[in-house]
Amino acid sequence: MKKFTAILISTFFLASTAMAAPKKGVSVSVELSPAGSFEITGKVKGSVKKTGAGYEAKKLSFAVKKLKTGMDLRDKHTKEKLEYKKHSDVVVTDAKGSGGKGSAMISVRGVSKKISFDFKESGKYIVAKFKLNLKDFGFSGINYMGVGVKDSVEVSAVVPVK
Repeated sequence: MKKFTAILISTFFLASTAMAAPKKGVSVSVELSPAGSFEITGKVKGSVKKTGAGYEAKKLSFAVKKLKTGMDLRDKHTKEKLEYKKHSDVVVTDAKGSGGKGSAMISVRGVSKKISFDFKESGKYIVAKFKLNLKDFGFSGINYMGVGVKDSVEVSAVVPVK
């Protein structure tokens, strides 16, 4: 019985540790109107450097062509709205932060805006969160069959620290 209990505890510990580790990438939570939501996911290119009491990243990017929403037709529409043939990447530059707060420039569809973000350290990663107003990047009237995208999206990015 003791051996079984030890195996059970070890398995639980390993499983909970694996679940707690962040997954590198970007996730965009999109709310729909009148109801519903979906998530856009992608891979992050680049890393963050530790600089004294803070962190910085010269350039991070997300390939628009490789973003996924969990539905092929929605993937196609998302990539078209992001004008992936003309603007292949969403790019974040000059990211700097300390004490859980930071700022950076983000370029979406060729439109650049300064953003503020919150972040936390999680092992060998930084987990950053911020909101984007889609109108700031020239998006409007995004809808399909009576279901529209709300103007604000929430972005979460997990980036390795090098």
